[in-house]
Amino acid sequence: MDKPILYFDGICVLCNKSIRFIINRDKNKHFKIGFLQSVKQNNNYDSIILLHNGTEYTHSTAIIKSLILLGGIYRCAILLFIFPKKLRDLAYKFIAKNRYKWFGKYDSCPILPEEWRERMIDND
Repeated sequence: MDKPILYFDGICVLCNKSIRFIINRDKNKHFKIGFLQSVKQNNNYDSIILLHNGTEYTHSTAIIKSLILLGGIYRCAILLFIFPKKLRDLAYKFIAKNRYKWFGKYDSCPILPEEWRERMIDND
């Protein structure tokens, strides 16, 4: 089984805090991370991307699957699948559309904390 890879918008403050949440709770160093800016050819960074076992997940599904993969209490996130994908993604896209306005953004992808660097996909 391949390690899951989370690609996130590196200039988004909310996205960085979300990835920090995952990394700080991923005690077995299960996840790898990368910047969307390194994989997307356009500037449409409207979704986190989770690559796991050859499947690409985006939007709310990527968030839910990531929480489930964390294990422990976070597996309860599976309950979020009771909500229709269209509804989940509508909420996700509303937040994504307003994330820079509400949470701010960096001028460029910040230098990652040292403990994150070993997780960067570019280190493979």
